[in-house]
Amino acid sequence: MTASADRRPVKVLQNLPIDIENEKNLIWCLLRKPELLRDDSLSFSVEDFHFAPHKRIVQTLIDLDRDGIDSDPGIVRNRLEDPSDRDYLETLHSDMWASPSNAKHYAGKLREVAVRRRAIFDADSLTRAANYGVPDDIARVYGELSKRENPAEAGFPVIRPSVAFSKILPPPVYVLPSLRPRTVGLIVAQEGVGKSFLALEIGLAKASGCDLTGIGITGPGKGVVYFSKEDPPEIIEERLQSIAPFIPGESRAKADGLEVVSLYGRPATLMSDKSELNEKLVRQIVKTGIGKDLLIFDTLRKLHDLEENSSGEMKVLLEIFDRIALETGSAVLLVHHTNKSANLNGQQGDQSSARGSNAIVGNTRWSLHLETVKYDSGEKRIRVSIPRASYGQEGGEWWLERSEGGVLMASDPVIAGTPQKSTKKPTLKSLKGGKEIEYVEAEDLF
Repeated sequence: MTASADRRPVKVLQNLPIDIENEKNLIWCLLRKPELLRDDSLSFSVEDFHFAPHKRIVQTLIDLDRDGIDSDPGIVRNRLEDPSDRDYLETLHSDMWASPSNAKHYAGKLREVAVRRRAIFDADSLTRAANYGVPDDIARVYGELSKRENPAEAGFPVIRPSVAFSKILPPPVYVLPSLRPRTVGLIVAQEGVGKSFLALEIGLAKASGCDLTGIGITGPGKGVVYFSKEDPPEIIEERLQSIAPFIPGESRAKADGLEVVSLYGRPATLMSDKSELNEKLVRQIVKTGIGKDLLIFDTLRKLHDLEENSSGEMKVLLEIFDRIALETGSAVLLVHHTNKSANLNGQQGDQSSARGSNAIVGNTRWSLHLETVKYDSGEKRIRVSIPRASYGQEGGEWWLERSEGGVLMASDPVIAGTPQKSTKKPTLKSLKGGKEIEYVEAEDLF
């Protein structure tokens, strides 16, 4: 005979520590100020709530925030599946009075009550298992408690089709064209083309809403963090000063939505050549990036000591960035180099042009490529394309040219035989098929 955990004795349930009013107060704070969900000083979970409708409302708020949707009571109500929960939320909303400034107090009290309640449940489970006298039951209860203390051992999240069929899903959210949150992408280019400069401009565009590239970057959003390991701080500052004159005042005021974290010259290596994970660095990155729209790492090569041509080692490395994307809710963008073959054969725009193992491309979900095109007239342009996009439309073609200070600005391609720029953009087929252009090495460009 085994102990049943389905029903608890009435005497256990009668005197449970419950504070429904405090649960309401915290939910009111979250409804009024959803960004509190990303406040590290508020420590609570869905399971800390006792009242089932409260759990479902808070989980909905968390789901909306994870999907990058600015929630309000109306949006939350539409996302709730149970009609009774929707009615309850309307009543709850009409009575709101708690101030978000007190959210930390409400969260602390919620956690305290939940810990006491859970201790009572744990004691009851152990007592019943001990009273039945079945060793396997006692071991099972201890195992369940251990899994709760070590969430990594508690199993995998399960998506149930019956729930997904009827779930009201939000429209797809894109951080950059065809790049979804919680996924990892690449910026790939030959040395000297300007990939680091473009990465910085992408970060500024997402943070300020001013897109100099014409790629179609929307903003401002929830912020961008640029982890710079490639260039010293003074170079970054010089580039920012070069960009500044092209950004109007209203957008410049929002530019601090981009945080540049300088890792230059610092021992910031995610994995050593012995495949040892720098867990402390991963946690620092997650803490810095949580809740942001985009995290940019420049460059991939400088963040590890692994063998770049090893598919196994690159798979392990890319899984670290998957984890960072998942835990922060951000899109992750890795700046990377093209391989020698692509440089020699003018194939920098192909998705296979990334240097190293194919696992680097195979374990990311998006890539943006840059290649320099030189015309017979002597003019040069930088062609931008997205040859790989797992969760959105592939393709697209944009043209950039260097302005004063190296700033990359939206441009038109040069049509051979005409002295003026044309507003008509040639297709990739026409570019590769003609004799009017050639691909050149980066050192020949400037």
